Amino acid sequence: MIARTCWLTLVVGGLLSPVVTLECRGDEDVVTSAVSTYTSIVHAGYSDSLSTINGLVGAIDTLINESSDTALREAKEKWIAARFPYLQTEVFRYYDGPIDGKNGPEGMINSWPMDEAYVDYVEGNPDAGIINDPENYPDLTPEVIAELNQRQGEQNVSCGFHAIEFLLWGQDQNPDGPGARPLSDFTTAKNADRRKAYLKSAAALLKSHLESLVEEWESGRNNYRQQFESDPGTAIMNMFQGMTTLCSLELWGERLVVAYESRAQEDEHSCFSDTTTNDLIYDIVGMQNVWRGSYIRTDGSRIEGTGLREVVRRIDRTAAERLDAGLEEALSLAKAIPPPFDRAIQGDDDSAGRKAVAALIDSLEQSANVMEALAKTRKFQLLMLD
Repeated sequence: MIARTCWLTLVVGGLLSPVVTLECRGDEDVVTSAVSTYTSIVHAGYSDSLSTINGLVGAIDTLINESSDTALREAKEKWIAARFPYLQTEVFRYYDGPIDGKNGPEGMINSWPMDEAYVDYVEGNPDAGIINDPENYPDLTPEVIAELNQRQGEQNVSCGFHAIEFLLWGQDQNPDGPGARPLSDFTTAKNADRRKAYLKSAAALLKSHLESLVEEWESGRNNYRQQFESDPGTAIMNMFQGMTTLCSLELWGERLVVAYESRAQEDEHSCFSDTTTNDLIYDIVGMQNVWRGSYIRTDGSRIEGTGLREVVRRIDRTAAERLDAGLEEALSLAKAIPPPFDRAIQGDDDSAGRKAVAALIDSLEQSANVMEALAKTRKFQLLMLD
């Protein structure tokens, strides 16, 4: 058994923290077990996401072929169902892994906010979007849609969950509920056939990206998972980095503080379907999965093992207990936000919705501070194998 120096760089609170030198000593079994549990959860999470997206693809095919109100409603339900496992995988980001490393597909899976007019008509502009421009975009294939994604700016989102969401729900003009795209948009409206072709291609593209992620995390292959498991020290640091960044910069900052301060519907994560509260809840569940080493699959089966919590306990038991309680508190507070989220962030600061969102912001900030403080100590020790 040898000790060597590791390096951890964490982005917290909008600033790049100093590089922290960590002495890699500790309990070998705990570290390797935590990494093994994590990779099993990652593969299961992406597999569940792919399975539910397959259900969405099937429902979209039915909508295209039948074009009924029932089929449109079923496609919406399948979109919502596909979000539950995917949101729990967002904690696997932020360390240049397969999803958001160089050429990673994250930007074509879950990019937001979205300029709806880039894809289809919006109120006041019936001819807006790629769909209504057959002269420049005659073929709406998955390859074309992928090439157009964020071509002219970050909000020019052409594919992924939120592009599909917009195509199913339409703009949300209702302060008390989601968008209400009429079925006629897929039957008799101008460019209805192109709208169906776009939706089908966007769903196929989303499926292909999840397939690639499942392959990268499958066991027994020469892939990213093998590389990840071969260096347990770096793996643990990546796990911690992913959880910290989701908690702080992404969830606390981009998805909550920005929307809370702007009060703008366009700043909520899933603004067309009004399912943003689900996004908050299941992002936190995803952090708990990594922290506890536990994941409940969509079929009800459970993966149980060693979580990041066990590694942290050997470094700073008090910090581990605070994070345990903090994540539990955050989950409870996220569930307490009254949907729809866009209504909750509006009104005065004494309104029930604003107070509920503010409480979650404060809770996540406290947990992020604990993670940041832990990362800056020299007690963040990891075991390196012989």
